[in-house]
Amino acid sequence: MWCSIMKLKIGISPCPNDTFIFHALLNHAIDADEFEFEVTFADVQSLNEGAQAGDFDIVKISYGNLWNVQDRYGLLYSGGAMGYGCGPLLLSTKSNSLDPDIPVGVPGKNTTANALLRFWAESEGVTFKAEYAFFDELYRDLLNGNRVQSLVIHENRFTYENDGLYLICDLGEYWEKKTEAPIPLGGIVIRWDLGPDVARNVDALIRQSVEFAWDNPEESKSFIKEHAQETEESVVTSHIDLYVNDFSAHMGDKGKVAIGRLQQLIAPEFGDVKSLFAY
Repeated sequence: MWCSIMKLKIGISPCPNDTFIFHALLNHAIDADEFEFEVTFADVQSLNEGAQAGDFDIVKISYGNLWNVQDRYGLLYSGGAMGYGCGPLLLSTKSNSLDPDIPVGVPGKNTTANALLRFWAESEGVTFKAEYAFFDELYRDLLNGNRVQSLVIHENRFTYENDGLYLICDLGEYWEKKTEAPIPLGGIVIRWDLGPDVARNVDALIRQSVEFAWDNPEESKSFIKEHAQETEESVVTSHIDLYVNDFSAHMGDKGKVAIGRLQQLIAPEFGDVKSLFAY
């Protein structure tokens, strides 16, 4: 029986957690049923901006950007980044203290990282001036002397000590202590107008892709390294182990609580968290 193929534009980051999760789906290691995916790899802020412009059918966004795109996109339960001990780090080239007179490099205005930075600063009575840049530029700028203070995400939490940088604050750890909730970093959203059935089916495929990756870790290695910023195998493995967890397969009730806590911080005027989900 002939059936039509639905082509969907998907945007994810080139980071190892995303490429690990989506490898099987994007490389036909699992049966994608009636779907064909056209993928774009981009940094987190570009994905956030693309979601706000409606450039994708499915896209990984910062949870901090969720309320800016909720009219166009609904949230899926699988494929995101959430957990414990995996938050952004506020780093310096000179000391373990923030210098309020020196700008802080931040990986995008609407990122969860920026929301956690503001949460920490407001809670501790700290003032700062943000300068927004691509996440991969921020770490390089610290190393080459073009920046003194930056908020760093992803692989570089495993390399900053060896690179001689100082930790001002682990913002994820701070969030966990204050809220007793996992850190909601980024989630997968899908266009509302695709309907709940498509959303449910895509969500199930992403879950299958995660499970395939766990069962067949060797199969995704070349795909991951092809796109990763840091290709040292121990760093890539540590990154995946930290950011891909049970919440990646399905966020569950704890994940919903974490999103609710973030909503209280960013967008308390938007009602029930349940209304954010695509089905």
